[in-house]
Amino acid sequence: MVCVWLALLLGANPSARAAAAVLTAPLRVVVVDGAGIAPTGPLAEALTRILGAPARVVRPNHPAGGDSLSALREAAAAVFIQGPGANAAAADVGVVREFIGSGAGVVVLAATSAAWPQGLPVTELIGAVPGGPFAAGAPMAGIDLYPHPILTGVTRLETKQSVTRYDKLADDAQMIIEGTVGETTTPLAWVRQRGQRRLAHFALADAALFADPFYQQMIANALRWSARRPVPGARTVVQRTFMPDAYPGAFAITLPNGPSLCLDPVRGGVSYVWAGDFVDLRPRWLTKEGKPARFFGDVFYREKEWQPLRAGGPSGKAEFQFRGYTLRDGEPEFHYEIGGRDVYESFAAAPGGGLLRRFRVGAGGTPLSIQLEPQAGAEVATRGLERDGPLAYFANAAGGEFTIEIRRKALVTP
Repeated sequence: MVCVWLALLLGANPSARAAAAVLTAPLRVVVVDGAGIAPTGPLAEALTRILGAPARVVRPNHPAGGDSLSALREAAAAVFIQGPGANAAAADVGVVREFIGSGAGVVVLAATSAAWPQGLPVTELIGAVPGGPFAAGAPMAGIDLYPHPILTGVTRLETKQSVTRYDKLADDAQMIIEGTVGETTTPLAWVRQRGQRRLAHFALADAALFADPFYQQMIANALRWSARRPVPGARTVVQRTFMPDAYPGAFAITLPNGPSLCLDPVRGGVSYVWAGDFVDLRPRWLTKEGKPARFFGDVFYREKEWQPLRAGGPSGKAEFQFRGYTLRDGEPEFHYEIGGRDVYESFAAAPGGGLLRRFRVGAGGTPLSIQLEPQAGAEVATRGLERDGPLAYFANAAGGEFTIEIRRKALVTP
């Protein structure tokens, strides 16, 4: 049973339900109060207001008669408070397994082993092992928020509650909130992605937080993110750092709802694109060592060609110079000089989790060429360029625009 559960949870192929989650219709949410934390009303009311659809609360362990979890079949995302309850009926266990296996959005608050029935292993789901109280139950002295769309609009997060310690955080679990007591730290929130599957877990959950506007916004954002919906107001994140398989000073760039890329201004191109979140810079901040930043997700596009965008043909002299970047309406635009011509590049998400590279080219007498490398995990399409097999040319002396779209190939399960 556990193997079937893990196959559903971590399998690669998204269902049609997961693919449909990109729709902009109001997000239907179920709040599963398996812990009996009261009152959940303020959180459900806030989710209803923010997400634009009624957030239904179900209490499977209510003493007056538990609610069925069949409401999950009509939801695009769900919040589990601690869990569905250890005494969930066999039919409800099946509904939860079906829901998570469908690729719907999953947000878990303060998961405990006692709140999950046998056959639904919480440790495999959240990627951590719930332990005892952190720092002997002392309240957080500091809370650090790391870059992520889930934290859009969240300028502070404060609580006096004690939190559970979560051990053995999985390698694919990316921490987005960290708490500190004295000299020790603990993860307070993290996310996981496998293919189209997304989960967010928060160690913080109590009645006071359920009424906190910043906490409410954070959970609403987490539901949108986990259901692969755009998070309003989320911005592209840019950091110049030491990236794997790139020259020092490369850029880590993450678009608001996917994907992420490494832009190498020395090599002169996009070194790779991955389906995942922003890089984890925390180890470098702590150790101050020269190790590459860590990133989470699957790489589906790679380049190795030296300065593939150049003046003249591919055998001509490389005249690529990086001139910096600026923010336009909060989004980065990178500036190059190639053969005396100004070239500006910006990025946008493409359908299916791909990447759209947009170029503006200034006037100049020298045509530009770009070498397009074959890709195992992606297809590359162009617009505004003349194609000759893997070579593409921009020959308009007056300048203009062209685009390169990197389309991620559909994942196939044997």
